[in-house]
Amino acid sequence: MLEQLFNLSNYRYNPHAIPVMVVSILIFSIGLFILLQAKKSIKNVAFFFLCASLSLWLWTIGFVYFSANPQIALLWYKYFTFFGVVSIMPSAYLFSVVSSDRLKEQRNFVIGVFVLSYIFYLLALTTDKFITSPKLYFWGYYPHYKPLNFFFLFLYFTLFLVIQANLWFAYKREEIAIKKTQIRTIIISFIIGFIASVDYIAKIWTVSVYPFGFIPIFIFTCLLAYSIIRYKTFDIETVIHKTALWILSSSFIIIPIFLLYRWFFPYIRKTTTLQFGFWAVNFLILVFYLRIIQPKIDHFFQRGRYKLEDISSRFVEDLIHLKGINKLIQRTEDTIAGTLYPRRIDIFIYSEDKRNYKLANLSADRQDIVNKSKKVVELEGEDSFLQWLAKNDKVVYREFIDIDPVYAPVREKAKDYLELTQAIVVVPLVLNEKLLGIINLGKKASLRRYSAVDFHFLTTLKNESSIAISNSLLYENIEQQVRQRTQKLVEVQKQLIQAEKLATVGTLAGGVAHEINNPLTAILANTQMLLATADSFDADAKESLKLIEEASKRCRTIVQKLMTYARKPLESSEVPEIDLLKVLKKVISFLGYQLEQENVKIISEVKEDTYIVRGNHNELEQVATNLILNAKDAIKQIKESGVIYIFLSKSDDWIKLEVKDEGAGIPKKIISRIFDPFFTTKDVGKGAGLGLSICQTIVEKHNGSIAVQSEPDKGSTFTVQLPICIEARE
Repeated sequence: MLEQLFNLSNYRYNPHAIPVMVVSILIFSIGLFILLQAKKSIKNVAFFFLCASLSLWLWTIGFVYFSANPQIALLWYKYFTFFGVVSIMPSAYLFSVVSSDRLKEQRNFVIGVFVLSYIFYLLALTTDKFITSPKLYFWGYYPHYKPLNFFFLFLYFTLFLVIQANLWFAYKREEIAIKKTQIRTIIISFIIGFIASVDYIAKIWTVSVYPFGFIPIFIFTCLLAYSIIRYKTFDIETVIHKTALWILSSSFIIIPIFLLYRWFFPYIRKTTTLQFGFWAVNFLILVFYLRIIQPKIDHFFQRGRYKLEDISSRFVEDLIHLKGINKLIQRTEDTIAGTLYPRRIDIFIYSEDKRNYKLANLSADRQDIVNKSKKVVELEGEDSFLQWLAKNDKVVYREFIDIDPVYAPVREKAKDYLELTQAIVVVPLVLNEKLLGIINLGKKASLRRYSAVDFHFLTTLKNESSIAISNSLLYENIEQQVRQRTQKLVEVQKQLIQAEKLATVGTLAGGVAHEINNPLTAILANTQMLLATADSFDADAKESLKLIEEASKRCRTIVQKLMTYARKPLESSEVPEIDLLKVLKKVISFLGYQLEQENVKIISEVKEDTYIVRGNHNELEQVATNLILNAKDAIKQIKESGVIYIFLSKSDDWIKLEVKDEGAGIPKKIISRIFDPFFTTKDVGKGAGLGLSICQTIVEKHNGSIAVQSEPDKGSTFTVQLPICIEARE
């Protein structure tokens, strides 16, 4: 048998076999393409089996047409073509069962149908009661069915009715719109495919009805493929439209040329010159059509896509001139809004600080709407659906979540996300597998579905936007780092200037204090001696001596403060451990009565714990006392009563003391000078201007820092940070 099949003398050229075999190749390619989209999908596997059966039938029927004698034609049909024929309906039945989600219910029926079909195939091989010698028609040899084959035809038509019933019931009970559309497309495709049954006419009654079944079968295959991969790639929709358009428009030039050739053939065949001239003219007409007319027709029917491509080009050009993430987001929003007209556009951008996604296009005029509708303004960065988006980088369409197997791992999470954000389309902005942001689109204002052209546009826009957003974020991060470092340098410079001033004033203060202290002591001692023997003095003399004594004591106090200010830093090896909470409690207890008399209340918000530092107990008391008394004075400047808040907290490295008041505050123009020696805002005679300077000196001796935050008429907060004792931390 093989020798006969491979003997080229048993074949002859037959043009009717060419289109059948071309369609066979196309059908097999479509089936393989669908299978490769999702190899684990049962529906895709069933479709591939169906395409393989159809392809085997059509490919081998081509060799039947090529056969030069009925014996070779019969061999091809019985052993190969009929195997494809008997496999078609069981594969189609399997596909319908999977599409209607009834595989578990009808699994045994599917197996039984396959077994019964292949029994018919075996009977056809072992007996001549099924298929007889082929008849010669104008298209080539074609088989003739015997009466026993009518049982197979009965199975064929019965399965078709069962398939339609399965699909119809599935369509009626389906609630998801996109699935109903998919099933409806499958029902229509099976009806179209059933037209191929016309091929049985010549097999049963030996009537010269041309077997054009390969044409509806090709349409049937394309429709089934479209119903499956419509969720996978919208480009197939564009391909189908363009192919149909090309065939339709090309027929207007090719068919007339063919008819002219048939009509004028008796005249032009007489001379070679006429034939050459005829074909030359037609060639020029064809070239003119393909170069001039066809592009214009294509542009007319595809003008929507060309318009979006033009918008995409202008958008890319604009990105070059945009600076700043906000302008980029606004341009992206305007482009989408003016092109696709969605009812809502939400653009989320990743925040490195909080590790989440924030709504970036939230303008002031939308804030009230967002508050009323409780719209989502932040998305968790660890959301599994967002992580899936970063890995897969694909535009997500809400209608395809339930039918696309690629969403299986995150289907429920995807539904939750879409429900939460009320999005119809999700456009991820991904660069190097990092999700920089998300664009959520709502329904179109026209209520029309998003098309293939829309998704092609969104894909182009998301790719360009991702690069632009990445560059903008990088640029802003660099600018922020520069600003932070500049601010740090300014702060360090201020600290250096302050340290230099303090060092100079400290040296001066120490010398002045020693020079003044001796004569001042003599003045105070002699004054007190005179007062002790002042009984013989008149009243004016006594009053003068008291004034001298008070002035001397005031000068002594200032000298003592100067001595404290000029004192050298502490040596850490000689400094004891001190519980700052005990120091604070002692100061509050000491000042409490005085403050109550002046209608100022202290509220201490301190958690009972140990706050161990190394330092001088008296000096730290002096710091706390100065800060509390300054707070009291600030309150009394603007009102009769008030509250001073004291906070004490600790971290791994620091203990922080905060003293907050409700007083007059400090103007911005002098806030940088408050720690300068002898600078004061108090009235003459009420302050020497050394309190805060001494506090700063003491804190810095303890390797700490002191800072202030203040706003006029709203109060001030002084913050002291001291290093926690290492032994206490351990």
